[in-house]
Amino acid sequence: MPPQLRGGITFCIGALGGFAFFALSLPLPWVLGSLTASLLCTQTTSFQPRFPGPWRSYAMVAIGTMLGTSFTPEVVRQAGDWTISLIVMSLLSLAFCFIAYQIFYRLGRMDRVTALFAAIPGGLSIVSVLAENYRAEVSRVALCHTARLVVLLIAAPIIIQAISGINLADASLASFTHAEAIDPFKHGILALVAIASGWLAWRLNFPSAMLLIPLLSSGLLHATDILTVHVPPILSSAAQIIIGAGVGARFTHYSLPQILKDGWLAAMIGVLLTLGSFVAALLLAPIIGLNDTPLFLSYLPGGAPELGVVALALSIDPAMVAAHHVLRVFLILAMLPLIASWLGKQIQQG
Repeated sequence: MPPQLRGGITFCIGALGGFAFFALSLPLPWVLGSLTASLLCTQTTSFQPRFPGPWRSYAMVAIGTMLGTSFTPEVVRQAGDWTISLIVMSLLSLAFCFIAYQIFYRLGRMDRVTALFAAIPGGLSIVSVLAENYRAEVSRVALCHTARLVVLLIAAPIIIQAISGINLADASLASFTHAEAIDPFKHGILALVAIASGWLAWRLNFPSAMLLIPLLSSGLLHATDILTVHVPPILSSAAQIIIGAGVGARFTHYSLPQILKDGWLAAMIGVLLTLGSFVAALLLAPIIGLNDTPLFLSYLPGGAPELGVVALALSIDPAMVAAHHVLRVFLILAMLPLIASWLGKQIQQG
């Protein structure tokens, strides 16, 4: 089947799941609905859902641009208040990684290198590339990251509704009912900036560039008040469908026994780290004077685009959430090769 046709069918499957969740007033319909539909398709039909490579890149550009629009001048003025929280997030990420590594190594019977890459808190695109270079079992690493991410995406809205009182169904509907009018000139500029940023990211070709470059470009324009417009809801929903259905489609190459072998352990780790993020947010919020809901989203050890989408969909301080997850991406880029090299030497010496 031609990749574009397979991608189109996958998008339609995800969109149907999104509409079903939307009609049932379930939280995060375009992400969780598309994820559920795509995942069920991998396990119950012969069709293998998959998007062509560029489609995820387009969605990443849209999400990066959307996150950038949340960096208003007022938000930038408050960014100094995030310093302590960013430090705590960095330390939490190290602690989460250590805990997950020990569980995967001791209970999951993984070799040390595979356990390390499976334990990294987010950054699957970066981790997958490096895992091949360090001869980790890439399929097990990808499955563990995906299973943990699914747990985070399901658990996050439940906990958010419990601690914030936000009506998640109303929040999802608000993006359509309170959508801003299209300004051809300003929205045209935003679209051109997004396209140019995507091209630059493609040329630079480093991990997560498709998210980070548009985020920085859009963020600069909005932080300086040059632009104040946002990405239209229809494009936002399409990007969420691609992200959600893309996560579900990762299960295509795994049978149910394979999912149960490593996936259940990764899911339990996801639950444990979600609770850890929740407790950390509750304890730190009154000390540093920030809201516990965006802190919770910021501390969750998941993918930057997926959790950024959650913050956008529910209007939970997307700029703050994005800043934390972008920092985590840079930490992974900087530290993972060093840790993997050190671990490899320890294994050789041992």
